[in-house]
Amino acid sequence: MLFMIEWEVNHDQKMETFGAFAGMTEADDAAVEQAHGFTQIGRWHDIANGRGVAIVEAASSEALHGFLMMWTGGLSTLNITPVLDDAGARSVISANLPVG
Repeated sequence: MLFMIEWEVNHDQKMETFGAFAGMTEADDAAVEQAHGFTQIGRWHDIANGRGVAIVEAASSEALHGFLMMWTGGLSTLNITPVLDDAGARSVISANLPVG
């Protein structure tokens, strides 16, 4: 399953959150993914506004929540949405279009 994670850093904890993120390495990212059972497809940051978006692949939403708890607790507001790639979207749309 693909999930879109949108986050916004809480303004009064922006520097603390940025510090935690800046201290992480690519190896740390890989270890977190492996420990929580998901694969990051991509992540994009809007640093100036303290927000961003990531696309991850996970077997279930439960596989993602342990990781997301690292960034909750006042640090960030998170929105998680299941999403589809083009092939998945076409399949769902085609299967549910009214027959002519």
